[in-house]
Amino acid sequence: MNERETLIRQFIEIQKAAVGTETQEVPFDDADWDMLIWLSKRNKCGLLINNAVNKDPKHFCIKDETLKKWNEDSRMEFVKALNMFNEFKRVMESFDNNGIESVILKGYALAALYPGIFQRYSSDLDIKLNPKDKNKVRKLLTEDLGFIWIEADSKENVDIYYNQKLAIEAHFTLWEDYEGENIDILRAEKLDDPSTLIEVEVTGGLKVKTLGITEHLILQMFHIIKHYILEGIESRYFCDIAFYVNRYLDEIDYSRFWTTFEKMHFDDFCVIYFTECIKHFGMTDKALAGRARRLPDDELAFLNDIVFLGKRDINDRADYSLLGILSPYVNGGKKTAESKNGRMIQALFPSVKDIDKKYSYCKKYHLLLPVAWIHRAIRTIFFKLTKGGKVYGAGKKLKESEYRIKMMKNVGIK
Repeated sequence: MNERETLIRQFIEIQKAAVGTETQEVPFDDADWDMLIWLSKRNKCGLLINNAVNKDPKHFCIKDETLKKWNEDSRMEFVKALNMFNEFKRVMESFDNNGIESVILKGYALAALYPGIFQRYSSDLDIKLNPKDKNKVRKLLTEDLGFIWIEADSKENVDIYYNQKLAIEAHFTLWEDYEGENIDILRAEKLDDPSTLIEVEVTGGLKVKTLGITEHLILQMFHIIKHYILEGIESRYFCDIAFYVNRYLDEIDYSRFWTTFEKMHFDDFCVIYFTECIKHFGMTDKALAGRARRLPDDELAFLNDIVFLGKRDINDRADYSLLGILSPYVNGGKKTAESKNGRMIQALFPSVKDIDKKYSYCKKYHLLLPVAWIHRAIRTIFFKLTKGGKVYGAGKKLKESEYRIKMMKNVGIK
């Protein structure tokens, strides 16, 4: 095995140990622990993996000083996660006191499935809220609770709020600003129908309202697929799905789940993703509902893409921002062109249907589409000039979109 393959195998092995799956004989004699620790944090499972290594440091051949430093960092991560949780409780209490109905998406509803709730943490909190409460929520968060509304990063149906302890994504639809055949399929499932919502206990008697069991699994997998297409995903999601399916094994409507993803043509990806969860993370194969297990065409490339969060260069910290190019794969219906040149033309000159909602004026007045193309180009140049390496330029976007298309084909998304 080369150095990258060894690193990937070692990382997956530690993650397996963290979730209690039987491990293999993967050697750690010459492990690059600085990189493994960095990857654990990048994949948002640092505390989970740190806990596993502390149970048997000799097996993982980690030096005492390295583990000591990591433990100190993990204590700081724990304090940060605790502060975030306390802030979350403050927000939820304020919502309740002001009659604002909220539904937790993923987040603490999934953290409750982990050995400890702080072993699953996020950079933000996803909450589904009623559109009629949008102004009320904004006033409460900004005026009463001290959050800042990040207008530049917000979307039509998602408001972003931030303070020093917590970031909040306030969703007023489950599908953000996406539109298309796939969204129509999901919308028809009525995943947030009030009659299907359930309560789950997070910890110490604290309960939160979340989506129904099958509904939440459908949302999780669509969320995973969406991010896999647009930027890459974290290995932490393997744990989410394995813990979730095993916990709600006999309560999931597998027929409904698979029918939904077959309609969107994402069923091949789900089979492959579930197979990896079964192979590495102890998930029951009941989730396949009789389907044969299937691995990616190139499993190492798939795991490498996930462990490194879709990045080929570990120093790459830029946001992908590939929505304008790859959104047809998420939305369904029209696909991108077959040829690389065709995809380039589509990316530079999107149709009225495919252009981002930021340029909605041309959706109403189609003659303004060329104006929207120029507006879009100027905006791209502006962000590149002001944010530098934090965003991709046009050429880099096109190059990285070709890589993502290659990764999608590897797991059955075409």
